[in-house]
Amino acid sequence: SSGINAEYGDYKKYEFELEFDIPVTYPATAPEIAIPKLDGKTAKMYRGGKICLTEHFKPLWSRNAPKFGIAHALALGLGPWLAVEIPDLISRGIVKHKDDTE
Repeated sequence: SSGINAEYGDYKKYEFELEFDIPVTYPATAPEIAIPKLDGKTAKMYRGGKICLTEHFKPLWSRNAPKFGIAHALALGLGPWLAVEIPDLISRGIVKHKDDTE
């Protein structure tokens, strides 16, 4: 499945297409979330643009499965990841706003 996610930084809206795979073992295992456009731009990402959720979100998911769903993965997994990584990528000039010209 896929969709679009928005993150705000420097009073600008940054949009990223996201994808997620639902594993066969769902809901015991959390969905994998990927932002292909950011593949290789941060150390907290696996090949294919999959974001790293192992440190903080996977233990939370395992304690709350099967009550958690896809919305929880996006809100409690993707949300905090974006809040940390996107401002850093913007400040280092790796991610640029679509209206910025050079």
